[in-house]
Amino acid sequence: MSNRLYYLKVFFIQHRAAFAAGIVALMLAAGVVWYAGRPKIPVTEQDFADALQEGEALFAAKRYEEAYNTLIYPARHGYPKAQYLLGELYYNGWGTNRDAKLAFENYSQAAETLTEARYKTARMAFRGEIKSLPKGRATALLTETAYHGCLPAQRDLGLYSLMSKDWEQAYFWLSLAAKSNDEKAAKGVEIAKTHLSDYQLSLLDAEVKDFLVRK
Repeated sequence: MSNRLYYLKVFFIQHRAAFAAGIVALMLAAGVVWYAGRPKIPVTEQDFADALQEGEALFAAKRYEEAYNTLIYPARHGYPKAQYLLGELYYNGWGTNRDAKLAFENYSQAAETLTEARYKTARMAFRGEIKSLPKGRATALLTETAYHGCLPAQRDLGLYSLMSKDWEQAYFWLSLAAKSNDEKAAKGVEIAKTHLSDYQLSLLDAEVKDFLVRK
């Protein structure tokens, strides 16, 4: 063995404890940095409320992976808004893998409280993206959310009625949606109008004018 290799071996033996300590320190530091980047796991009710607020802000900022890692806690704890936003992340594949089943589960959990969640569950059923919700139940949910003033639900219900040639229902719902400057709804109104008499239109216009959003 050459002198250089001999002294290198001696040096390593003499300092191996220091090398090992250094490696451990680096690993611990890396772990601390990784852990510091993880969201705080909520414990108290205030923690869950704070996590929801933080998750909403991250979602709005389109920081979807961080939003997912934050919202999953209040969602599992039963916060409807967190469940709805988690459904959006699963449905669109934002910050996590796209999963229609998990999206529907989270929408459904939030649907008892949130109109927009009821709309999303109904829409998924109508689009054939989920088979566990019967079309009859989907229609009832869509109608309910439309009466609660959900613009997309009013438009979709009107368009479905248009496709089934239920001209009065189509005109009524599309007229409501068109009041919010929805272009698709406005075009649908013109189509439905051609199949209705002046008398029918006058009655429907009165219903549209007197429409009150249900609470």
